[in-house]
Amino acid sequence: MERLKITLTASDYHRCVTLCMKGSSHASTIHRAQVLLALHDGVDISEVMRVLRVKRTRLWRLRKQYLQSGLNDALADRRRRS
Repeated sequence: MERLKITLTASDYHRCVTLCMKGSSHASTIHRAQVLLALHDGVDISEVMRVLRVKRTRLWRLRKQYLQSGLNDALADRRRRS
C-alpha cells in the first residue's frame, strides 16, 4: 500500500516523542506529533488513517507543512482561511 515517508531530524523526533509521552500539550498538538512519528516510521497510510482517525488530505497537508516550514509550524494550531 501507499506510504508517505518523511524523515524527522533527531531533535524533531525526540521532541515529538516527548510531546506524546508527557501529554501536557493540547490534544491537537499531540495528535499531530503522533501522525508525524507514524509517517517517520513508514507506517502504511491506511493504517495511520484507521488508527489515528485522520483523513488522507490531513496527512498530505501535515507532511507538506513539516517539509516546507519545519516542526514548529507543523505542530502549531493554525486556522485555515474561510
